[in-house]
Amino acid sequence: MRKFLIFLFLALVALRPATAAADCGGSDLITAMPADEQERLRNLADAVPNGTGILWDAQRDGRHVLLVGTMHLYDPRHEATLDQIRPFLETADTIYLEMGAGDEARLQRMIAAEPSLAFITEGPTLPDLLSEEDWNRLRAAMADRGVPGFLASQMRPWMAMAQLGMTRCDMEALQSGKRGLDGMITAAAEALDKPALALEPIDTALTAFAAFTQQEQLDLLRYGLSQSTDQSADLAVTMAEAYFREEIQLIWEFTVALSEADETFSAEDLEDQIARFEKVLIDDRNRAWMDRILSADGDTLVAVGAMHLPGEAGLLHLLEAEGFDVTRRARTPD
Repeated sequence: MRKFLIFLFLALVALRPATAAADCGGSDLITAMPADEQERLRNLADAVPNGTGILWDAQRDGRHVLLVGTMHLYDPRHEATLDQIRPFLETADTIYLEMGAGDEARLQRMIAAEPSLAFITEGPTLPDLLSEEDWNRLRAAMADRGVPGFLASQMRPWMAMAQLGMTRCDMEALQSGKRGLDGMITAAAEALDKPALALEPIDTALTAFAAFTQQEQLDLLRYGLSQSTDQSADLAVTMAEAYFREEIQLIWEFTVALSEADETFSAEDLEDQIARFEKVLIDDRNRAWMDRILSADGDTLVAVGAMHLPGEAGLLHLLEAEGFDVTRRARTPD
């Protein structure tokens, strides 16, 4: 399995979609585990604050914040969630997402104007930086996702990792215009003539990778390529099914367990890499977002990748530290 998905998961701050279940096959690896291993992982997840749930209400002094943990890619089950939060969306004074309305197009224009943000524009490219065997594996995997070799060759290593973290069906859904829950919320806000605002500058996730050297990114890319890709659809389905069971922290524990079972990295190196990704891609961003959430006007809807909710540095705990009363809202069944 691509046990390096822990890194991709953190880097993309996303959960895998369930389109693979409908179109690409795949099965839930968590529910297929022995009962004692499932229990062990769930015990670890239960020890983390706010590890279960994707809809949360936070209230303080008459102000109401609705937090929605999202998946960034399409799944038809998002419709039920959108219907459930629509009444709040209609009355909210402020709507915040990781990327605001129009930011996706602006980001594309930014990369077009400055390709070096995502592509290697000078010096050795991936065919030079990887072994012939690894490059051939990467080229084949990219071809399966509809990415031509000449384009794949110039991707920065983190960009290549991001592409490998998506199945062919994920790519097809994006190309057909289907979006995840955050995109659906943005569209619903626009239909209500309400601005969907960004919690951070549009290039934040891109520039965050400056914390990792090219060599470190290449090591992670090689790690991923050294693993079997036969179960990529299984991993996609596993994470999606856990998301719709609202077992958000369990996804983390599952991917960490897969990574720990691999011997490519030493335990010390693996722990260090996970901690760095968690700090740079989740914790630091959560703390930065709090300034905007706290200063927003009136009732506020905050829709962010679901892994931003749990934990000591999760948005829910940070709001509790600011005096908000935080309660989980049950999600309406599909």
